[in-house]
Parts: sequence; C-alpha cells; structure tokens
Amino acid sequence: MANKNRILYLLQYLQSHSDEDCAVSTAEIRSALKEKDCPVSTETLRSDIAALQDAGHDIVVNESNGLTTTYSYVDRPLDAPELQILIDAVSSSQFISQTRSRQLISKLIAMAGPSHREELKPGIMISEFIKTPNSQLLYTVQKIQQAIRSDRRITFQYYQFNLNKERVPRHDGKWYVISPYVTIWKHERYFLVGWSDEREKVVVFRIDRMGIPKLTRETREPAPASFNVRDYTERIFNMYDEGDMETVTLRCRHHMIDHIIDYFGKDVEPFNIAEETFDVNIRVCASTTFFSWVMGYVGDMTIAGPEEVREAYVRLLQKAIIEVPVDNR
Repeated sequence: MANKNRILYLLQYLQSHSDEDCAVSTAEIRSALKEKDCPVSTETLRSDIAALQDAGHDIVVNESNGLTTTYSYVDRPLDAPELQILIDAVSSSQFISQTRSRQLISKLIAMAGPSHREELKPGIMISEFIKTPNSQLLYTVQKIQQAIRSDRRITFQYYQFNLNKERVPRHDGKWYVISPYVTIWKHERYFLVGWSDEREKVVVFRIDRMGIPKLTRETREPAPASFNVRDYTERIFNMYDEGDMETVTLRCRHHMIDHIIDYFGKDVEPFNIAEETFDVNIRVCASTTFFSWVMGYVGDMTIAGPEEVREAYVRLLQKAIIEVPVDNR
C-alpha cells in the first residue's frame, strides 16, 4: 500500500519542502520517501516527477553537469503577498475569535513555500479583548449559507452580555425564526439580513451574537419586491436607524472630506467652500444614531440644516449633559 502512495508522498514532500527559492535534492527526496516505506531509485524518481508534471504540477528540475539534480515545486495557488493580505484580514477581523484566528493563520502560512513561512506573520495586530468570544461563529455562518442555498428558514437564539459579563440568551431564550437573504461584512462585523414574519419586515442581526441556527422545513419568505441589498446596506449599516430618509446639510472643516467620502462615497459634492469649511448634502435618517456620529466629530463637523433637524440635534446635545439618575439606596 505504501508503494502505491509513493507519488502522493512525493508531491506532499515537494509542496512542503521546496519552492522557487528553495530546492530539494534527489538524495533528500529519496531519504524522505524511504522513511515512508517507499524506497525509490533515481530513475523511478525522475519518472514520478515527469508524471506529476504531465498532470499539471509546475515542478522545476535543475540539472547541471557534475552537480546534484534538484527539484522545486513552484505551483502555489497563492503567492506570499496574497497570503499576507489574507493573514492580516484574519488577524484584524473582530468577528473571528482569537483561537480560530490562530488556526486559520497557521493554515494560510502552511500554503506558502518553506522560504516564505518565517516572514508570513500578522502585520496588523488587534487586542484579544476586541475579538469576539464566540468561537462558533464560522459554524453559524456555514448554517446560514446552507439555509440560503436550500431556500429554508432558520431558527436561533440571540445572545447578549449581562452585568456579570456572561453571555445569555435574550428574551428568556426566545427562538427567532428568520428567512435569511444575505450575510454582510460591515464595520469589521458579520451581519445577517432576512425577513421576520413576527415583525413583518426585513431585519438585521449580528452573527457573533447568534447561536448556531437550525434549519426548519419551511421555505423562505421571498424578499419584498422593493428590497435592494445595496440600498438596505447604505441605509442600515452606515450607522443610521430605520426611518424616513431626508437630505441633511453638514458643515465640516476641510480635513473632514476623507471621513465624508469614507461613509458616503465619492458622489458627494462639497459646496459653499470657505477658507476653513465646506458644506455637503447627504441622505440619511435623522436619528439618534446619526446625531451621535456627528457628535463624535465635535468642533470639526456640525449640522447646518434643515432647521428642524438642527434643532433636534441641539436637543440631543442638551440631553447629553444631564447626569444619569443616581440610585441613593
């Protein structure tokens, strides 16, 4: 049986021990195969290498008179820079737990050739305390995608932290039933968008707060004719609650143009450009969430109009200075 697997062992050895900058010799390969109970002659090795090349594997044979023949496996699906991007994405993603991040990064590094593995380390570090504690998240995503592919509803519990920092089900362990439409990665989080029969509308859930869902036997509720993923994403995930959209004028200092474009795209057109400020019109839901975002740039951004929106913002600012009631018990 071992000899039947010889060519597979050979391929595994070449993938693990050689690349464009690191070749292995005939002697090294023969020694490794012997340890697998697959002794091989030099001629047989040449034949096996040719068979792998015929099968489409890019193996470079380096032959020189008087020198040892060496082999390099250069058929990598991803090169080192591409792997580095993926490693950094995994490392910085809050929705992947610390343990799962380490596992995924190890697998990505193993895809590289031996001359690049030492250099492939996360270039972006993120605090362990920011990472989700939900190690089951990837299985949750897998179940959601399975439901979408099979056109089924899902049911799950939704969790939150209590004051003891324990993860507990919301609403006394209530099971939510949702027709899943799409998963979205936004603001370093994974979200589920789907239809709720109970609320009779499209809703959104943070996937890291979901338990692993169960597929039901019920077919999904079709998405409303008016539902558009891009519009919904811009409306809900750009920090704004549901509600009526309206045009709001922001007055910003010049350096805020980067932040405006980050959130609203390059279609925005600055106007009333003065020495230090400019105005821009945006379409938003004038909600508490939006006001809180503007408040985060106090001194650099404010609401210039319409007047009723500006007044609502001022009322929120006044409310913000009121102290939280103190329990004097």
